Amino acid sequence: MSIDRQAFPMDGRFLLVLVAAILSIGAAGCNRGPKIVPARGIVVFEDGTPVKVGTVETKHTELEGVQARGSIQEDGTFVLGTFSEVDGAAVGKHRCVVVQFVMVEDVPGFKPSTQGVVNSVHASYATSGLAIDIPEDGTSELKLVVRGIPSRGGKRGHGEHQELPEGAVPETP
Repeated sequence: MSIDRQAFPMDGRFLLVLVAAILSIGAAGCNRGPKIVPARGIVVFEDGTPVKVGTVETKHTELEGVQARGSIQEDGTFVLGTFSEVDGAAVGKHRCVVVQFVMVEDVPGFKPSTQGVVNSVHASYATSGLAIDIPEDGTSELKLVVRGIPSRGGKRGHGEHQELPEGAVPETP
């Protein structure tokens, strides 16, 4: 069986174009996305008291769709993760929110605890005002300072806590 050289020219130009095409297809599939580096920090109230529960979520300001998140520990610390739980965050500037799920008792006349509750202004990217900058070599010095829910007396702070007195019977409407 012989190959017709007219139908399949195998000169140097054809091979060069073929190799270039294969390499460009391979290179396009090798894009690994943004550079992810270690990123950890702490969330505190304005008075320096650590936020003990919640989640820090971030959105990169230049790389659309690149986000990171980390659970806040009892000492206020968090570790960000982008593709896995604690792999870090993309290098660059991020907008941040602090999100908490707060249970509300369904007891008439009972005012639920606001102690340790972050002001809801920090739960929206539109209003939080929180931002971080992740350097090329990563960081463990991120610090987010948040406002708490004001006490019922109007004082700034991070709320107060009310317990039902022992033996108290909840009011019924």
